[in-house]
Amino acid sequence: MRKRDKIGLALGGGGARGVAHIGVLKVLEREGIPIDLIVGSSIGALVGGAYAVNPDAVAIEKRLSEFLSPEGEQSRGLKLLGRTRWNKPEKSGLVHRLSRIAGKEMFLSLALLRNALLSENDIRECVAAFLPDIDLEDTRIPFAAATVDLVSGEEVVLTQGSIIPAVMASCAVPGFMPPIRWGERVLVDGGVVDAVPVSSAKREGAETVIAVDVSACLCQPCIVEDGIDAINRATEIMGFHLNRRSTEGAHVVIEPVVSQFEWTDFLNYEALIREGEKAAESKIEEIRHLLGPGFRRKIFRWVRKMTPRTRKEALRMGLPHRALE
Repeated sequence: MRKRDKIGLALGGGGARGVAHIGVLKVLEREGIPIDLIVGSSIGALVGGAYAVNPDAVAIEKRLSEFLSPEGEQSRGLKLLGRTRWNKPEKSGLVHRLSRIAGKEMFLSLALLRNALLSENDIRECVAAFLPDIDLEDTRIPFAAATVDLVSGEEVVLTQGSIIPAVMASCAVPGFMPPIRWGERVLVDGGVVDAVPVSSAKREGAETVIAVDVSACLCQPCIVEDGIDAINRATEIMGFHLNRRSTEGAHVVIEPVVSQFEWTDFLNYEALIREGEKAAESKIEEIRHLLGPGFRRKIFRWVRKMTPRTRKEALRMGLPHRALE
């Protein structure tokens, strides 16, 4: 039988919308889709890194639920980001206007007085809640974090060193999160250059790439009342077109419908995960076709040799339920 291609997963950035990656991973795991390497950008690096360390999407979902609970002290940084939700076109009253103005003034004051809205310690606490302090080379699935050097402008894909600062660097949205020093480099969010790191996954050895794009479309109404609104909208437009270019080389592109969520809307994680599941389920047949009939035959031959105990273990690891019936 011909050896199958090495499959890479490219997980893009999008703030809270990236929680949909968990739903995608749940479906790929359940359907027995093999993942040989993962490259993540921004929140795609956080979710992808957590899955690379422990390939159990349900466990990541549970950890997120615990992390975002009212008692969760580690999530205070994300709750602070939630206060920057200014762009609500369905709300136009005086109270909402005043709230938007106050929120923008708070953000500008903090951004001018220090290098980011959140501190490096805030980000470290968030990332460390999902990742152990191990080296990038010690993950169960090979993993890389996409970043950008703020000084040189070069894309930097991290494959060695501690996983926590690597993911912190990939998640460092300029202005909101501080840059991370990595040797002589000053690293920020990989989405600045490569929003969905398909090309990076190929450079890391993937022959077939499944991309997950969690960017928002431009179909949502927006408010443009001042300079900050204009900058935000321009950033959305640039991000939209950058994401489209980033996914051009992917063999399959999974696009959860997440435009109705703001990039700080972490508390809607359950709905975001469901959108990820729905989007992945709609692409499963396409992925199976890409893998070829030999992959399915191999699974069913393995199943016939299973004992009840190994069958139960395979279910836990994500083998397709239909194969185990």
